Amino acid sequence: MNSEVSLARRTSFKIGGTAKSFHEPESPEELGRVLVHFHRLGEKPFILGGGANTLFPDGEFSRPVVSTARLRFIGVEGNVIRAECGVRLNTLIRTAIRAGLGGLEGFVGIPGTVGGAVIMNAGGGGWSFGEHVREVGLIPTSGGPAFRVKGSDIEWSYRNANLKDLVVAWVGLELVPSRPARLRSLSREYMIKKAETQPLGHASAGCIFRNPVKNPDGGSAGQLIERLGMKGLARGGASVSECHANFIVNTAGRARARDVVCLIEEVRARVEASFGVRLETEIVVAKEEAISDQHSALRES
Repeated sequence: MNSEVSLARRTSFKIGGTAKSFHEPESPEELGRVLVHFHRLGEKPFILGGGANTLFPDGEFSRPVVSTARLRFIGVEGNVIRAECGVRLNTLIRTAIRAGLGGLEGFVGIPGTVGGAVIMNAGGGGWSFGEHVREVGLIPTSGGPAFRVKGSDIEWSYRNANLKDLVVAWVGLELVPSRPARLRSLSREYMIKKAETQPLGHASAGCIFRNPVKNPDGGSAGQLIERLGMKGLARGGASVSECHANFIVNTAGRARARDVVCLIEEVRARVEASFGVRLETEIVVAKEEAISDQHSALRES
């Protein structure tokens, strides 16, 4: 266990105070034991993956934080890749390309982890991560050994695997054989497009809001925000990106969590007042109390 770990350094937003209690298990079995420990204490830790869609509060975060960063085993057998939850998506994609296995190219550039990609049913290139999941190892938040679930038995939905009170330990992905040269070309194309449409050069947590399911006026969350002229709108050190209106960026690295929360609330209120649509956040805002946190592991496109 470590204490006073900087949470800003563990997230792509570069925002947040320190963790009072920080744990990094090195195997799924150790992860299960750590969860048992906190369950016996009556505590539910915050599970931190890549930190690419996470906003931690300013000051000390008293709730235990369990990081999956050291769970990095990855292996290939035939057209199946098995990866532990802490494997970075870009590492997963590079491994698949070298093995001549396609299907993950659309996720290139997402600085998240395998565990988060499952929990959030990450989207990229018109695909969803769940389409490729053959099986997944899950651990209850109360701890214990991982149990195996078929991907076909999971209730996948938009940006959600509906795995409440479960932590992803590992995943098996079934992919499609393809030529490595073609896969490298496709991944470069996706990366170029992403660089043109997203503020990759600024600290952010990816898309702030989910795209509305029911919107009589049509348009994505970013389009609604842009229609109201809110690109560039700033509160403290945080501002709505000039590149993509559904991104809030940490301007010059000086934003505080309260700046981002203030901006989220203002954008949401103005969109609802103008279009009658209430935008729901896609990022995970870490709370001191354990409610229904998800893996904070990836930035979604």
